[in-house]
Amino acid sequence: MAQPLLASCGLSEPALPPGLTLVRQHSAVDGSFLIAAVLGHRLKLSRNERVLLIAAHHSYSHYSSACLKLAYNLGPARDSGQLEIFDVGAEVAQNYPVLPALNDIQKRIETFLEQSPEATVLIDDLTFLLNFGHSETELINLVETWVSLANAQQSFVIKLNTAELYDWLCDNLVDMAEIEVRLEQLTSGNFREVDGRLNVSRLNHADSRGENSLISFRTLEKSLLYKVNDRSIKVFVPGEVGIKNV
Repeated sequence: MAQPLLASCGLSEPALPPGLTLVRQHSAVDGSFLIAAVLGHRLKLSRNERVLLIAAHHSYSHYSSACLKLAYNLGPARDSGQLEIFDVGAEVAQNYPVLPALNDIQKRIETFLEQSPEATVLIDDLTFLLNFGHSETELINLVETWVSLANAQQSFVIKLNTAELYDWLCDNLVDMAEIEVRLEQLTSGNFREVDGRLNVSRLNHADSRGENSLISFRTLEKSLLYKVNDRSIKVFVPGEVGIKNV
């Protein structure tokens, strides 16, 4: 199951933090398990919750299989319209050499949000769009537009693959994000009982007296280790019994 993972990231509540949750995936780790966990959990939580999955890194069939292992069945949600899929790879294969335009994705998201008072938009790899000749600045402006469209019950969860290669893009998106989840390889190298390190930080909108502040500070809430098993995702505190402080 994935509940401990989602709780650790602050993504298990009935309502996700409005605006942007950014997942920064570094090289040598795969954060698709987190997208699958959020996807299945949002659909299972409430039938009123709608999800748009923009699948650029993996296909719908990948997430369907991954969610089944975590006890989430995507089939009924897709058939009922609760789950919408924009499969970028399928669009490329069907329409090549015409590639998906940012305007097309923008219109798809705008229409989805207008029709969905309670909604989550999942993008499993924003950096994939750079392969179509778009610039980092264009993607920054696009995400800023998306976040401005969302109401208090609409959220974006966006993953960036090989995030360390795109400092300009990452730094700007972090400034917009309520929650940042950073997935990194262990500094000591590979370890059979742990797949990587997970750091969760959140914007703190209040000062030390509990009052609203004009300046928001980002604070590191958790630094954990994680292990993706065949049918569960486990999280550990560094130094926990049986786990070395890696």
